[in-house]
Amino acid sequence: MHNPSLKSMKVFLQSRGYDIEHKEKQEILELYKKNCFQEVSIYQNDVFDNNLFETMHVRENIELINLSQTIGREVEEIQTDIKKLYVLLDKYIEKCPYEELKFLIFSRVKKIPFLTIERILKIKYCEYQEVWLEKIENNLEELPQEERMTLMQYYQQIRNNIPLLFKVYQKSFDRQEVQRMKEVAENKLFLLKNYEPQMLEENYKVFYDGSEEKMKLVKEVLNLTHSYTKHTLKHMPVKSLLELKEEIKRQKHKEEQSKKLILKHIKILEEGILMASDSEFDMACINAVDELNSEELQKVLDYLGSQNKFFVNKFESVVKQIGGRMKAKVL
Repeated sequence: MHNPSLKSMKVFLQSRGYDIEHKEKQEILELYKKNCFQEVSIYQNDVFDNNLFETMHVRENIELINLSQTIGREVEEIQTDIKKLYVLLDKYIEKCPYEELKFLIFSRVKKIPFLTIERILKIKYCEYQEVWLEKIENNLEELPQEERMTLMQYYQQIRNNIPLLFKVYQKSFDRQEVQRMKEVAENKLFLLKNYEPQMLEENYKVFYDGSEEKMKLVKEVLNLTHSYTKHTLKHMPVKSLLELKEEIKRQKHKEEQSKKLILKHIKILEEGILMASDSEFDMACINAVDELNSEELQKVLDYLGSQNKFFVNKFESVVKQIGGRMKAKVL
């Protein structure tokens, strides 16, 4: 496992107010890990519990009041002209809070059916959702790919929470905030790779589900067996895929060895039954019972019995004479 340099750990801790001049390296390392994981935990809570990109609260300020009055007057001019409604939405959709704009339109447009207005709002906001999501992804481009893909999956999930999605969109243009996100994300990735590698896939599932390594594993497993669908394999952890691949290979090797053993004893018994000496056939029977498991032995008996109707009786006669463990295995 690679560890950060002592110098870099000291700089990190000193930048956070720690006096580490007289501490041993191991003590510095433990303090470094503790602070890093704590910082990552706070960051994760910020991003995924909606604190960093919290839902926008409408404030009764002069600017918003003036904007609402302006929009209100323009809404009243729409009357039955649906084109004007589309123009108004394009003009104010990023300036006026979602609920406020929706209220102004529903309360002041009297001559367009309610369901028509609702459908138009959905259409326009669907268009802007795509634009906002694309801009967010572009604005977060400098984040590690693992973190960016994870965040974008989350933002896709909250896309119908218009106020929150728009707040994320606005915040994504804040370069200082994005820089902070980048630093914490890089630190998180470094910690996971160096201290908790087994947690990488759990934390970045969307990234690993589409990774080259995983796709290669999925293809290898599909080439080995048709017992699983590609969809099922794609959603299995890499560790499980590796274990599954090795287990399938072990089973296939075992089956191949079993097949070779069966064919070997079929040949020996076929030759033995044609021999003039009964002792050679008896020895072939003893070796077959000794080396084959019950399933393999049954396959041998089924095949040779289908080729020679006297074979099974003669084989069982030998086994009865031998008795004991071998008799129990066959009979």
